[in-house]
Amino acid sequence: MSDRTVANSNVVEPVAPAFAHRGMPTLVTRSPEWEPEVDARLARVGTRIWIVADAFFFAAWFFAFFYLRALNNNYDWLPPGTTHPTRGWGAVIVLLAIVSAGLTWAGARAIVTQLATARLFFWLALIAGILAFGVQIYEFQHLGFDPQQGGGFPSVFVGLKGVWLFQLTGAMFWLATQVAQARPSGDTTIRPKSVVTFANFMVFLAAIALVSYLVLYFV
Repeated sequence: MSDRTVANSNVVEPVAPAFAHRGMPTLVTRSPEWEPEVDARLARVGTRIWIVADAFFFAAWFFAFFYLRALNNNYDWLPPGTTHPTRGWGAVIVLLAIVSAGLTWAGARAIVTQLATARLFFWLALIAGILAFGVQIYEFQHLGFDPQQGGGFPSVFVGLKGVWLFQLTGAMFWLATQVAQARPSGDTTIRPKSVVTFANFMVFLAAIALVSYLVLYFV
């Protein structure tokens, strides 16, 4: 650092650094982990780990279903007055989840060549997911039994579909960010492979919805 002497004075004053007048210097290079190729690999590995862990999580609920059903202590699996919910509403939820996953998957693969089409698919997928959320809430309010009365089947039904609904809600927020970034300079366009990875999670949720429907409504 250089010094300068104030005129007509013996006081020595240090020279201020150059960036003090212009602000902090601007970074001219991006961090390597934000490169699309690296980001896609990280998203792919992270999502695969998440899906595998999530599969074990839902497997625990299916195990609880069959275990409590076989055990049936004090005939408490289906307490008096407990019936299976209407299959029609369950089928609508599964159908909407599959439609949402399919549209997300199609939009992710069209993001590079047909941006407008991809954005439309994402919007339709978001609408289908929100409808699935609404129908699930409606079903919870018209189960035909009171979960607070206890019993194996009511507990597993509400627990399993409740955690699935929670994850669907998070996925819809995630999908909304994809819609917002589906523009020429948006993050979705710059990192299309990461969008495909997210679509795989939507397919996973749709598969869980289908298996849950077959187990909870027909077994």
